[in-house]
Amino acid sequence: MRRRILLVGVGVAVVAGLLVTVRLVDLPGAGRAAAPSTDAVPCRSGDVDRLDLSDPAQGRLVWHDEFSGTRVDPERWTVRDDTTLSFDQARIQADAVEVRDGRLRITARADQAGDPERPVTTGYLDTIGHFAQQHGRWEVRARLPVEPGRSRALWPAFWLRASDLPGEIDVVEAWGTPTSRQRTAMAEQYAWTVHEDTTAPPGYRRVGGWGRAAEPLADGFHTYAVDWTPGCLRFSLDGRTTGFVDLDREPRLRRALDGPVDIRLNLQVGSDYWGRLDRDRPSTTRLPATFEIDHVRVFRPRPSGD
Repeated sequence: MRRRILLVGVGVAVVAGLLVTVRLVDLPGAGRAAAPSTDAVPCRSGDVDRLDLSDPAQGRLVWHDEFSGTRVDPERWTVRDDTTLSFDQARIQADAVEVRDGRLRITARADQAGDPERPVTTGYLDTIGHFAQQHGRWEVRARLPVEPGRSRALWPAFWLRASDLPGEIDVVEAWGTPTSRQRTAMAEQYAWTVHEDTTAPPGYRRVGGWGRAAEPLADGFHTYAVDWTPGCLRFSLDGRTTGFVDLDREPRLRRALDGPVDIRLNLQVGSDYWGRLDRDRPSTTRLPATFEIDHVRVFRPRPSGD
């Protein structure tokens, strides 16, 4: 599946039937990973937990937004307005994005005056033209609006798109329930994915997996992150590894991400795979629904010997 915003090409594929190089774990708590080492971290099970570029010994903070002001910082973000995403059931409006009480809020609302095929408005923002980086750690602390049984078609995401190449890294995507397909404990799970090509041509390569919390993701804030070094992508939830990709074994993905990436945040509505708004059962989607972000932080790896 592709999604495309006018003025800016973007893409994402639904996670399903993926060929994966991952280790999946359940997450009973929010404890940090074991103390990392400053040595090079091999990208293999048992070692990858040591990769954490938020540790001062491994990386340094180079870009962040704590949303402590009263509006979205235009030096950091572009808030998209009056446009749409392909396959979406919402119209993107700038007034769906706000900063309030120390948090960024992206809110989907019913809009009966809009296009009947897009009966909802929602928000989308990115760092295109403001910030991009290759390698490092990207993390978001957020509460996802995927309330069990009352959030069908809601699709919050924090993702990275290659600035001049076709690759994409989805740090976190989640889908509201009830979905059109059965999956156990959907309300407690999110997906991460690495895409070779955002246009999803036949035969393209994608790798992904799932992370699971002990509670519904809508019940509280969690920290979702990816640590990216030249040979490894480690995905984590609240400091615990949910999966990894050994880029030494994935040359196509490495080539597709051989450059800087920018940041995307949005709350999409409607998925061909997991479901669209159900007009016959409107109670399955409670609106308004808000994707709340406490912070976004980016770290850069420390050079060897630094």
